[in-house]
Amino acid sequence: MSHYRLAVLLLGSVWGVDLVLADDGQYPNVGMDYDATFQYDHVHGDTPQGGNRNSTDAYPDINSTFYFRFTHDQQIQLSTEINPVQGPEPGQKRFFEDVGLVINDLNYYQNNANSAFMVGKYHVPFGRAQDQAPGLYTEDFVSTYDLDGMLGGTVAYRFFDQQLGMIEPNVSLYTADNSILGRPYFRHGEKLERSDGGPSNTGKLDSYAVSVNWLAIPAIPFLEMQVGYMENKKGDDVVQSGPPFGEAADEKIKIASARYIWAYAPSTELEPTLDGRYFDIVPFIEFADVENEDAIQGNDTRYLTTSLTFDFGDWALGATRTDKHRESSGGADRQDYLNELSLTYNITGQVKLGLSAGTQKEDGEMSELVGLALTYSGGF
Repeated sequence: MSHYRLAVLLLGSVWGVDLVLADDGQYPNVGMDYDATFQYDHVHGDTPQGGNRNSTDAYPDINSTFYFRFTHDQQIQLSTEINPVQGPEPGQKRFFEDVGLVINDLNYYQNNANSAFMVGKYHVPFGRAQDQAPGLYTEDFVSTYDLDGMLGGTVAYRFFDQQLGMIEPNVSLYTADNSILGRPYFRHGEKLERSDGGPSNTGKLDSYAVSVNWLAIPAIPFLEMQVGYMENKKGDDVVQSGPPFGEAADEKIKIASARYIWAYAPSTELEPTLDGRYFDIVPFIEFADVENEDAIQGNDTRYLTTSLTFDFGDWALGATRTDKHRESSGGADRQDYLNELSLTYNITGQVKLGLSAGTQKEDGEMSELVGLALTYSGGF
């Protein structure tokens, strides 16, 4: 496999663009990718007063992406998600409650020989812990810089060099969605309003993110790196009902990450993988420095996510640790964290079973997490 083809394949996971599963090669055409997950979460929480509460939540998480393809490289895509609007309250036990539909993406995407761009409602390609760290809960823990459903556009350009590999700078311009596309359907809840304040909630295309991906280096072909800077303009001042307190301020995020795939017996053939003869180890690390998190003056945090994944045949075993460091207004530091062990079994090419267990400290409260997820994926 050439280094250029390897870079293009790796870029799908780095840039965050969904890979189309089915395409008959005749244009224009329509298609759909989907994954339907049934997930069960059990949370045992310890309150600061010494008590504890057990929460359970059983719910669907159904992601669907519909495509109208003009050509192989030009398409309109609509992505929807059916899941609960919010997690359960401490001590609450839920079964398929508060479930509805949201629109995550509605955009035009075009991929050229050395560039790509997207315009509309989209996921900002910034940060990788939410996608690359194994387990069920890291995505929520680092949601500060995992921006989905933003209005605007993003453009990337790919440089390829025989010695350096592929270097891809990416620029995104966006604002929070206050339109009808931002409301939940078939469930309670309101769309985000300008008066709610918060990062990027200005009604203007004045928030931005810049990142650089470096991958497919000929000397180290399975090393992937990303650095980036994000600035989310402050919205309206709002009165905080609880800490942290502060005036509105622009949220600024700096990020750096690295991921490496070490394969014991490198192979792109399917048979060794299914026979369990394929084995790899994937370490991952990401650091994010956040100034004025949630657009609150002085609410500065730092995230450090480290993970290790072992893939062997149909199985994947992962361990993830995310530390969240915050300096309180009184000058004392506070350390939140998420520890997670996960095991995934690919039952078939379309069905997988995932199990996660871990501990979490957030806002001074300790909890123990156990989750089970059964997923079916497909497309046409």
